[in-house]
Amino acid sequence: MAITRKEFLKLGTLGLVGGAGLALTSGVSTSWPQGRGNEMTGNLLRSEAQLPEPFGVPLSVPPVLKPVRTDSRARATTDYYEITLKEGEAEILPGLTTAIWGYDGIFPGPTIKSRSGRKVVVRYHNELPVPVTTHLHGGRTPPESDGYPTDLILPKSDSSHTHHEHSADPIWLFHRGSKDYVYPLEQRAATLWYHDHRMDFTGPQIWRGLAGFHIVHDDVEDALPLPKEKKDVPLMLCDRSFGEGGSFLYPSLDPSLQGTDDLAKMAIWSQD
Repeated sequence: MAITRKEFLKLGTLGLVGGAGLALTSGVSTSWPQGRGNEMTGNLLRSEAQLPEPFGVPLSVPPVLKPVRTDSRARATTDYYEITLKEGEAEILPGLTTAIWGYDGIFPGPTIKSRSGRKVVVRYHNELPVPVTTHLHGGRTPPESDGYPTDLILPKSDSSHTHHEHSADPIWLFHRGSKDYVYPLEQRAATLWYHDHRMDFTGPQIWRGLAGFHIVHDDVEDALPLPKEKKDVPLMLCDRSFGEGGSFLYPSLDPSLQGTDDLAKMAIWSQD
């Protein structure tokens, strides 16, 4: 069934997210894979928690990440960043605490601001209990830094995935604890975003908070009469449903996202 933008907004499934703050227009989201005839593609997953009035929560803007270092050469061409994926807590609904998985433990993750043509290297450390991979959405990125679904960063302290690291199957790559992603950024100014891209688990891991901004500026944009500095506010549109105590609701068959069955399949594939 076709739906107009106006009708979509009336459904109240649109949330405005910034930093740890969230303003929801309704307690409704679309999630379950079972459809209802030809009326819609999914059933409604309603929040159990009491939601605030629309636009009643101040917008919290994610912090801008500072590089840990730049090239020491006379003409520095590269900025280096470090981000740790870890568990955290956020007050998204007033008075309730939501457990999240976040870049540096926040949702959305910290914003990276860079210049077109200036290389950026980001080292991601994985302190979550599951494998991860990071994709720069919209970036012109070399294959080895694309964050494709089977190029995984394994948990630093978890030995349960060790037998996969030496797989001869070229489809799967494994990195213990951390990985460097290199972004040449040879592209025009753009608002990009980075997010988890793990095979079979992209949806639930982003749902838990693994997303953030990477904003690329250039001279052409600088010359335009656009809002700048404090008036240039990144805005992420999200849709979430909440449990009674503020937890994220997601219809996972395996809420831990450990994916033991899928890891077993990976082991079988690597031996074929």
